[in-house]
Amino acid sequence: MKRYIFFHIAIAIFSASLLCSQEAEDDVIVVDAEKIEQTMDDAVEQKKVITTDDIRKSGSKTVGDALKTLPDVTVSAATAGNANESVTMQGLGNGYVKIMIDGVSVSTDISGSTPIFQIPVENIERIEVIKGADSVLYGSDAMGGVINIITKREQTADEKETADSSKKNDLKMSGSVTHEIGFMPLVLGWKNYIAGNFSVSGKHISNTLIGSFDYNPGREKKTEDALAGKISYYKGTRKILGFVRDTLTWNDVWGSIGAYGVYSGSHQISNYTKTGFDKGTDMIYTAHRGEFGFTGKYIWNDKLYADGFLTGKLYFMDTVYNVKAGIHSSSTGTHSNSFDAEHDVRLHWKPNTINDITLGANIDLESMSGTLLDNRKYALETALFAQDSIALFDKKLTLVPGVRFDVSPSVQGSGALFMATPKFGIKYNPSEKTALRFSYGMGYKIPTLKEKYWIFKHSYAPGAGNFILYGNRNLLPETSHSFNIGVEQNVKNLFKVSAGGYFNYIQNLIDSVVIDGVSSPQIREYRNVDTAVTYGGDISVSSEMDRFTVKTGYAYTGAKFFDKESSGWEDLALRVAHRVTAYVAYRIPVIETTAALNLQWNSPQLLTAKSGYYTPDYFMVGFDVSKKFLDEKLEVYAGLDNMLNNVHFIKGSNNETQEYYYGLAEGIGLRVGGRYKFN
Repeated sequence: MKRYIFFHIAIAIFSASLLCSQEAEDDVIVVDAEKIEQTMDDAVEQKKVITTDDIRKSGSKTVGDALKTLPDVTVSAATAGNANESVTMQGLGNGYVKIMIDGVSVSTDISGSTPIFQIPVENIERIEVIKGADSVLYGSDAMGGVINIITKREQTADEKETADSSKKNDLKMSGSVTHEIGFMPLVLGWKNYIAGNFSVSGKHISNTLIGSFDYNPGREKKTEDALAGKISYYKGTRKILGFVRDTLTWNDVWGSIGAYGVYSGSHQISNYTKTGFDKGTDMIYTAHRGEFGFTGKYIWNDKLYADGFLTGKLYFMDTVYNVKAGIHSSSTGTHSNSFDAEHDVRLHWKPNTINDITLGANIDLESMSGTLLDNRKYALETALFAQDSIALFDKKLTLVPGVRFDVSPSVQGSGALFMATPKFGIKYNPSEKTALRFSYGMGYKIPTLKEKYWIFKHSYAPGAGNFILYGNRNLLPETSHSFNIGVEQNVKNLFKVSAGGYFNYIQNLIDSVVIDGVSSPQIREYRNVDTAVTYGGDISVSSEMDRFTVKTGYAYTGAKFFDKESSGWEDLALRVAHRVTAYVAYRIPVIETTAALNLQWNSPQLLTAKSGYYTPDYFMVGFDVSKKFLDEKLEVYAGLDNMLNNVHFIKGSNNETQEYYYGLAEGIGLRVGGRYKFN
């Protein structure tokens, strides 16, 4: 009965967006995720943008929170015992979705995940999401899509003087600070979040510093066991998360040069088995990320410029398992670290009004070491790529051909690898209000060091969720063929409808396979699946007016592999088949207060292929209200999380509830906070 109520609510919200009667805002967002300046309507690939206003109204504190508002992006946060922060697009997860900040790839950990829940939304201009394979420009880790986080850039005094010659070249400072406190009244829990940014700019130089600190003390409980005596454990995860990024840029008529540094840290403690006597078993997970780099852009003229970056990324992870069992107590742990150095350079040339050509090269050196490895492992990947955007018939028809050449030299006896992968995209505008898009891209993915060598203990979930995953040095590279089709329609400037579909055909897909399902924990290993497919589509409707905003969406994902044993197609694990999102915001007249409701629902996921073991579904509803004061410099807000107190519709195969399986807190969460901007 509850699931029918939910679907009626979703349909009602979806339908409300069709009844809007005021004009939607013009699409003037500049997109540069591919280093090409264009509006959203001009983009050949299907793209979505999360704006600063979207982020503020949804109550998102981090990039991970903001991405959850999109129906075709599945996001899960890290928990102690599970260090992964997973982002999935088009049925392809970690290692297949490229995440960048201002065009530079974000540091990843050994598991292939990225710290999206540690990147604060302070100083973010927008988040661009490119759907489908874009391997030509970004490599194999963009087979599922690309997410580019665009930061706000403070104008230099020279730029401001050009815009307004009456202003002097004075030093300018600006920034903001956010402080939020969260409460869980039913369990007397609380959490604290602080974030801010500070920018200073002069005649040519500008510097921006952003940072955040997120502290959740968890829910520590005490119990008594006949063997271990009195013990304490964390029913809720204790988390300490920190992030800081500093960017220094020099701008001149010839271009720009910049340097940046990033540090992020994570310390988490929780009980990871959640059952019986094992409540006395804690896992402590500590990670440190460091990143530094240089960026540059040189402009010859308005038709020719080059840009690029050089980065180094460090990652350290320690895990400790404490078993509290009286005289049988024990403590074991592992240490892992990685270093990644990447250099990317691109030449952009517009020889005429029709062509926009991009030529580039990329070199990526990776290394990994750890307690469970006999020696340090290395991998080297190099690539050359070219792409042309051809605008015809007054930009009504745009063609985008491209090709990438990947070369991986022999390192530590791995053997040399080479592959050429083409791409072709087309966009047609039969009218100003309609856009039709189609793209094909071939992908090529070399096994990562993690997939070849790492040993991963996945112990945060019960049952089949408790397993050890081993690397496999005999893995073969993947090849894929990706097809995307989409349509966008602006209906009489009342609302916009966007729909798309995709099909990915993958050979030698690298996936985790159960090789011993009897032992506890279960034993898995990375193996090549001969043939796999992912397919699906999504539809979203949005309307943005002066006071009322509605965004709703639904996404379907299918993922199967051909099983030789049964000579049939089987479902791939860990994919969300059905996902619904809805977002409604309204600025109340007279009191000028904005109220926003957010909803998301994920259907159950198959946990292990051919097992029939499913997780429970995931259903979350939140509410935010905010008001601005002091000429909009001060914003005060409050929010409710988990408004339905973990109500959901489908239990897991072992009768797990949403709260139990995902380790969620009991009760409705209350957040209060404020944000102050100064300039």
